[in-house]
Amino acid sequence: MILSDHMNLYLANKYKVFVGKGEHVGLCTLWDDPEIILKAEPQILDHVAILGSLYSREGVNIMLRNLCLNPQISHVLVWGKGNLSKTPIGIVGRETLERLWSGELNGGTIESTGFRMHPTISSDIVGLVTSNVELVDVSALALSEIIEKIKTLERKEPYMEPVMFEEFRRGGDFTFPSEEVGFVVHGKKVTDVWIKVVDKIMRYGTIKPTEYGNNQRELQSVTWVVEAENTDNRHIPEWPSEIKKTVGLEKNSLDKYISTIFFDPSPPDGTAYTYGNRLLAYDQIYNQTKFMIDKIKECESTRRAVSVLYHPPTDHKTKSPPCLTHIQILVSGDKLNMFVVYRSHDIFKAGISNAFGLRALQEHIAKETCHVVGKLAITSNSAHIYEEDWENAKKLCMCEIWERPPKAAYNELQDGDARGMVIISVTGDKIVADINSPSGEPLISIEGDSAKEVAKKMTSLDLLSRPDHWTDIGMELQKAEIAKRLGVAYSQDKPLKLNDVIE
Repeated sequence: MILSDHMNLYLANKYKVFVGKGEHVGLCTLWDDPEIILKAEPQILDHVAILGSLYSREGVNIMLRNLCLNPQISHVLVWGKGNLSKTPIGIVGRETLERLWSGELNGGTIESTGFRMHPTISSDIVGLVTSNVELVDVSALALSEIIEKIKTLERKEPYMEPVMFEEFRRGGDFTFPSEEVGFVVHGKKVTDVWIKVVDKIMRYGTIKPTEYGNNQRELQSVTWVVEAENTDNRHIPEWPSEIKKTVGLEKNSLDKYISTIFFDPSPPDGTAYTYGNRLLAYDQIYNQTKFMIDKIKECESTRRAVSVLYHPPTDHKTKSPPCLTHIQILVSGDKLNMFVVYRSHDIFKAGISNAFGLRALQEHIAKETCHVVGKLAITSNSAHIYEEDWENAKKLCMCEIWERPPKAAYNELQDGDARGMVIISVTGDKIVADINSPSGEPLISIEGDSAKEVAKKMTSLDLLSRPDHWTDIGMELQKAEIAKRLGVAYSQDKPLKLNDVIE
């Protein structure tokens, strides 16, 4: 970044721009890197006051702030000739600017492009900017022609005093963009995986009304997999007692919940049904739990060990149909795995007790069929948290995830990847990644001339399951490429010996 004392910039160290010797013209490259222009036509900085890019719709907010700080700028040139600026995201940036300048901003939003102006920026001041600053599309011009265009633009007196707006920080109700449907979360213990689900809902969940008049944050189709919980020796975190009570982690109430809700065929007085009632006495006569046990004993490879808890003749008419609708047992080797579907799932207040109840049921079926307890996979089609629980959910996520120091880098010995281990080496002029099973049997070998080539091959085959493992392998591949280029020895998980090279 080139600095100049005639320009005021918003968070200059964070939002990089190039400042030139000009005074009244700004040049925006949409999505393309401004350095492309500077390498091709370095003289352009003699004619523009500022050169930068949008990169995203958020860049429009930064542009507005810089224009308000520098009312001597009377023209903004938009150069969208670069290849990246012609992509969909680059086109959206150009459309956002054009619609902003054409007066489509309504209540701080341009709905057609998804642009939302920072609420700390005054709409009235923005109106002054768009009325006095001319937006000029120069995408059809060569870079040398842009300089000639600038020479024809009349310099005007500032149309207002510089204005600095308060920095905008997004509040807790901001929803991060995401894939929206189809999340998968793994964890050893119920509470380990549950807190990850809560965090994802609070971060990515759509805020929407419920049928009851309050609001919820909802993620759709979240599968959370509990890998190693033992209900006789439950893992109970050291959380405040009030939180434990709210989420259903108090021992006595949890014991009672499991025995009453999952293992008692008779619903309590005043209750239309319980899960145990639907499992042990479906339609008042049919024991579905026994059916699953008998089916597994009859044929271990069966796919018919299924229980359905939704009863159409009854539940189509009621205001409170079962949230848990489907259970299936599948055996893999000596392990008995359970798969569950919730049509609607109050994750914060019911998720933990539901998971422990299901785990107890899974342990019962495994014992009756002489199997090892495997994994419990719960698919919550509507995984939601009600607004009255948002504050506690945020505080718990901050304590358990956001404010905790990150764990050490990926450790193969402590908590390995279920898909295998990766051994990286430099052999001749090739970088080699040997993928072995978790127990060490060779699976596949991938080689390439560069770290990127090997990483792309591994990614296309989706060979690893954990983000921290992917990150670790990416760093090691890059380290291997550096070693190859410098001609020094490479050893996985050890620093490169660069002293001789540097000296």
